[in-house]
Amino acid sequence: MTDPFPGRSTFSTASEMWWTFTAADCREPAIGWLYDYWLAKKGGHRFPARQDIDPLEMKVALGGISLFDVERDPLRFRYRLIGADIVQRDGFDLTGRYLDELPLEQYRALIEGRLRLIMQNPAPLLVHNKQFYDQRWFDYEAIWLPLASDHVTVDILMACQIFADTPTDHVGPPVVRAAAP
Repeated sequence: MTDPFPGRSTFSTASEMWWTFTAADCREPAIGWLYDYWLAKKGGHRFPARQDIDPLEMKVALGGISLFDVERDPLRFRYRLIGADIVQRDGFDLTGRYLDELPLEQYRALIEGRLRLIMQNPAPLLVHNKQFYDQRWFDYEAIWLPLASDHVTVDILMACQIFADTPTDHVGPPVVRAAAP
């Protein structure tokens, strides 16, 4: 199979993932801010609803945010929104399309693994990872946050990824792994 996006390799090393964390545990200030924002918007509910979230209030993180609609029976994910920083880095925009249409197989497997993991254990997830792009390794931090129209049943997953500005000195074999909580 020919790579439709040469140079856009998406190998990933094993991630460090936390189900229990605070905003202070986040390396990226925008991700810590987004977590605090999510907590404030959920109030006394299990999860905030999409209508509780105002994009104008999230300018600090907006370019790194993706929203995934959750469909059930069978479980499937559709990109509702992809932030401009992600589109620029990836070189394509799948807004309105399904995750299974993502042309990069390993990247798709990584994202789908995270989405399924959060659907099995609906809770915020903080991730530190290394990703291989444009023949270089980059550190990134991501947060995955469930949203629910009824404040209980997850129907949207929000993610925010922020990549380091400079490549890392990481060496080693690329691996894709989704660990269980």
